[in-house]
Amino acid sequence: MSEKKLTVSKESTYSIRSNNSTFIAFLFPLVNESEFKEQLNVIKKLHAKASHFCFAYQCGEPLSTRANDDGEPSGSAGLPILGQLKSNQLIHVGCIVVRYYGGTKLGIPGLISAYKNACLGAIHANECTPYIEFIRIQVQGTYPSLMRLLSIATQQGWNATLNSFQEEHVIHVQIEQEQKQRVLNKISLFSDLTWS
Repeated sequence: MSEKKLTVSKESTYSIRSNNSTFIAFLFPLVNESEFKEQLNVIKKLHAKASHFCFAYQCGEPLSTRANDDGEPSGSAGLPILGQLKSNQLIHVGCIVVRYYGGTKLGIPGLISAYKNACLGAIHANECTPYIEFIRIQVQGTYPSLMRLLSIATQQGWNATLNSFQEEHVIHVQIEQEQKQRVLNKISLFSDLTWS
């Protein structure tokens, strides 16, 4: 069995100083890469005088992972940030660490430590919760059976919506992955319903 994945539901920040440089980490929930780019642009505008905007994220379906050093020596910033996301089992999150250069070079070990610890501080400043994977099931069939299924869905607390297009009626059910078999068992009680 795989380890339980975690995520965050809000943004957190954490700041550290190392040899006169300031590192500010922003950790935030994330759905997709375009959402990450928007957040990166916002942070770049807020910290226009910063020297570097190093980052890592894990998001999307299927899961996409990326790390970026933004001009720092290769592997000294993005990968340590990504390493913290992975070692804390965080998915659907992004972390951007803004660096204000303080005039003293830190060397690669110093950079790795600063970026890693800034990210880790932002993780500890946040509340990590279990990541719940949702799936979507489309159910087709006769209107009376779909209405009965919609009633069951409401009683069970499922997120279900009925869409009607001329003579065709469809219910879209969004549920936690763990509920899939239970939902399919309910659907199978109706001989005139099909699902995909």
